Amino acid sequence: MTMTLSVGGRGYGIGFPTDRCVPGSRFSGMAARRARGTGTIFRDQRGYWTVVLPMPSREGKRRRSTKRFKDRGAALQHLRHFEFSRSGTDLPRAAEYPSGVGTTTVGEWFEYWLAECVYPQLRPRTADGYRSAVKNHIVPGLGAATPLVSVRAADVRRMQHAVQDGHSPTTVRNIHTIAARAFDVAVREEEIPRNPVRLIEQPRPARPALDVPTMAEVRRLLDAFKTRPDGLKWMTYVLTGARRGEVVGLEVDRVGTHIDISWQLQTLRRGETGRPIAPPDFDYRHLYGGFFLTRPKSRAGWRTVPLISPLRELMERHLETMEPNPWGLVFTRKGRPIDPNMETRLWPAVQREILGEDRHVRLHDLRHAAVDLLYAADIPEELIVELVGHSTRAMTRSYKSPAHLDRLTRAMSGVEGLIS
Repeated sequence: MTMTLSVGGRGYGIGFPTDRCVPGSRFSGMAARRARGTGTIFRDQRGYWTVVLPMPSREGKRRRSTKRFKDRGAALQHLRHFEFSRSGTDLPRAAEYPSGVGTTTVGEWFEYWLAECVYPQLRPRTADGYRSAVKNHIVPGLGAATPLVSVRAADVRRMQHAVQDGHSPTTVRNIHTIAARAFDVAVREEEIPRNPVRLIEQPRPARPALDVPTMAEVRRLLDAFKTRPDGLKWMTYVLTGARRGEVVGLEVDRVGTHIDISWQLQTLRRGETGRPIAPPDFDYRHLYGGFFLTRPKSRAGWRTVPLISPLRELMERHLETMEPNPWGLVFTRKGRPIDPNMETRLWPAVQREILGEDRHVRLHDLRHAAVDLLYAADIPEELIVELVGHSTRAMTRSYKSPAHLDRLTRAMSGVEGLIS
């Protein structure tokens, strides 16, 4: 016999066979309650097993997804998949711990540091970047078998010079920073007496050559996007300032008069259980294979951007005619989630077609163009910071291109009006 629980549209109970309830307990003869936000399963009046799952709120309103099944096992499987996709991570463990007597090698230390200090603390993509720098540059450059205590500043310089061949100044600077942090931990844990990386100057940062479209070129792009099959997606970058993971991770349920940018799509490495290799408090939702929806890096990245014309009309038309997909994504490629890296590979051909072969506008430069648009429209800076999801005004200003001639002319015309 199975107990059923009427939830009245708001309950969070689940039906269990009565023989699983402990006789004499306060749960005997009634269904156990599930924690709020974890989903609901119950049998409705028609005999269908109904699963109600919480969905991202929109404009402050709670929303839920409801699915019905004839088979209780299928309903439970659907609920368990939801729970599995929202909780738990995998973390690597160090094979060996340092001895602390001066015999630890460079290879052993960095393996330990990645497993015990990097992956439990940093976001997965950042941690993977650290791992790549360690495996490809730092350990080979210093020598895996080299005793950690014997590494000198000159060894670090040689490693950096080796990286400079074929890599950008930004890469060299990042590797210096990663190595310095690893050796800082070695000092704190008394593996070495001092940090050799801190004894040499940090490489100078690169000055990226931006090729941001002008206002006239932005208008040309928007006109071209109106007639392209993939135009809506590229227009979303320009008129929202969203990052590539935020665009390809956009869900139908988060689009209305505004776009709720509170999740981004990322491809993550998974551990043995299929969960992402990430800190225990990492917030994610599993979509498919290695595709996950994750929260933005900072709370400032959670934002709401109003839809404006012509993006609003294109989006409404797309949502009315699009082929549904199991993940509720606005944009897919061949019916599946889009790898954000694919966006970077597809964009150059689009920009060459519209702007010409002599231009080298990166996909991320569209975010700079969006900031320029907001400044050109005389939007207050504090609102620009909020719309693009920056954590500080200084970061937003760094995205602003050098003043275009039309802005300079408008500014000086104002001065002319004061003195005439």
